[in-house]
Amino acid sequence: MTGKQEAVRLRLRSSLDTDGQIHCAAAHRIAVELRVEPSYVGNQADEIGIRISRCQLGLFGYKPDKGTPGFRVVKKLDNPPDAASASVRKAAEHGQIPCLTLWRLAKQCGLNKREIGDIAETLGLKITPCQLGCF
Repeated sequence: MTGKQEAVRLRLRSSLDTDGQIHCAAAHRIAVELRVEPSYVGNQADEIGIRISRCQLGLFGYKPDKGTPGFRVVKKLDNPPDAASASVRKAAEHGQIPCLTLWRLAKQCGLNKREIGDIAETLGLKITPCQLGCF
């Protein structure tokens, strides 16, 4: 095992939530702090059996109560912002849009990641690929 693998795996294990999972935001923090790609962190989590939860776009890993199955919190909007919707629609290809593209558009449009995830859901877009390799 390389020093980089060891460092990432140690940080992953020390960042687990009470369900033994790591939140998307925590995985991204690890990537930034250890200067590795998010996909590397996701791969290492997968290799040691750690599930990533609480997608910042709202796609998976949220539990209302302990013991209930995870669910999506992303939702369709009745009146999505026109300018942001147009930007998301323009960036999509073949009904898909990358997670990283949505993050960038959220920042450009002054929205948070959950809000941009809701817009993608409203437009019926599939978000892929995930920066962490989850989908």
